[in-house]
Order: sequence, then structure tokens, then C-alpha cells
Amino acid sequence: MSREINLALGGGGVRGIAHLGVVQCLMDNGYKINGIAGTSAGGLFGAIIAAGHQPADIAKVVNKFFGDGGFRSGVGQQNFSLLGTSGLINALGPFLKDKQIADLPIPFVVTAVSLKTGQEIILRDGDVMQAVLSTIAIPGIFPSQGDEILVDGGIMDPVPVDSARAFDTSLPVVAILLHRRPAGFDLVDVKVPLQDSVPDPIIKTIAKTRLGELMRHLTVTIDVVSNKLSDLRIELSQPDVLVEPEVGHFSLLQKVESKPLIDEGYRAMEASLEDLDKAFSLISSFKRITKYGRARD
Repeated sequence: MSREINLALGGGGVRGIAHLGVVQCLMDNGYKINGIAGTSAGGLFGAIIAAGHQPADIAKVVNKFFGDGGFRSGVGQQNFSLLGTSGLINALGPFLKDKQIADLPIPFVVTAVSLKTGQEIILRDGDVMQAVLSTIAIPGIFPSQGDEILVDGGIMDPVPVDSARAFDTSLPVVAILLHRRPAGFDLVDVKVPLQDSVPDPIIKTIAKTRLGELMRHLTVTIDVVSNKLSDLRIELSQPDVLVEPEVGHFSLLQKVESKPLIDEGYRAMEASLEDLDKAFSLISSFKRITKYGRARD
């Protein structure tokens, strides 16, 4: 009999590919996903998984996406963004086009932040593709969305544990945090491979200025702030199991092959299976104690 869990999938750009390995490991070990809450890259991959697609099929599309130019396919022309979203929309189309959040096989929510109100927005219904474009909208890099000026949900909550727990408080929450780095790796070593992600006209402009160095510092700053915010939110929300694939050395928009990231996600989840078993044991014990207490009353 499969055991059910709720998933909280954190952001991290291309590091989000590691979520596929985590999900594959859970499936291989007989766990069933009851609900998925995602933000940023976690929202993107979470939406595809919630739509019922297998990690292996998603990985093929990821590799094709980068092979076809990935982020380079579409210059941002709206809302002062560096990159457009046409390449992503084309890649995600077979998975998410014309789908509604409420109709997905696995319950799903995604978080974003309204720059109009300064509040976190939890998207529980509506068009899935639009929700994904909202949660990945890193300010200045991808265009904001809608009248609420929705941007990347990771700005406020890099790992939406509370949203995942809300699906069913009696089930354990497995949270995936994507900022862990190999020992000895410094954030200043992070590269911003503009040739992999930015269209040629923009590269030429950047080459004439110091924008490349500025973007590298911006990437590092995002990592530093996100890391600290993640630690605080994890401490407050207390997921039942915290999984930390060692993928923090990948740049947010770096051109990658999916396999190393998927393998690391699988390894990290596999190493956390014992913690997940303990979480189920604690929940079962709590239910028995509660049931016994009610019977005595």
C-alpha cells in the first residue's frame, strides 16, 4: 500500500531539474503524492508533475529546450525584462496548454508575489501556464504577469511548506531546498553564462558595458538573500522531511544536461527515506495517542 505525502518544491532556476529525481525516487519507493505546492522553478516542474507526466518524459523536453536555444528564444520586450518567455511557452505547451489548476490529477498550488500590493499570492485556480509564468518571473529577467504585476514567488517564500501542509495536515510534508553547494565552493565562483541564456543582440550590448559583471553580482546577491530567507522559513514552517540536493553550484539560467541534476535529486531523496519513514512513524503514533485520548473521554 502506497503512503501519501505532500511536496513543497523550492525555487532555483535550472536547479529545479533536481525535483524530477526527487519525484522519481519517491515513486520508485512506493510513495504517492497527495498535493504539490511550488514556487519559481518548483512551481514550473511541480505543475508538469501535477498534470500527470513522468519525470523521464519531462527530462527529454528539458534537454530539447536547451538544445534548441532555451532561454535565448525570445527577447524580453514587456515589463522591462531581459528575457522573454516564448521559448518556455513552446516547451511547456505539450504539458500545460489549456489546462486549469483545478483540473490537474494531483492537487496543486503555486505562489507568486504581487508588486502592486507587496503580498504573497497563492494561485489555487485558473490557467496553469499563466500561473507558471507568474511564479518564475524573476524581476528584471522574465516579464511580470497581469494587473497585479506578479513576480517570482521565491521572493517571499523560497520553499512553500505551509501551502503544502494545507492540502492535508495529517500527511508529512517533504520540502526540497535547492541551495546546498559542494564543500569548498564559494558563491563568488558562480558563473553567469550569458551566451547560454541571452540573445545575441543583448550579448553584444552587454559586451560593451560592465553589465555582465553586474549580472554576476546580482545572481550571487539573489543566492545570498534566498539562502538566508530559506533558512528562516524552514525554521518557522518545520517540514517533516527536508531534502537538500547538492546543486547550489549551478547558476540560475545555466545551460545544463538534465541527468546530473536528476541523479543528484534522486540521491538526496534516497538519503532522506529513513527520515521519511520516521515521520510516518511519528504521525502514526500521534494518531494512536489522539484516538486513545478520545476513547477515554
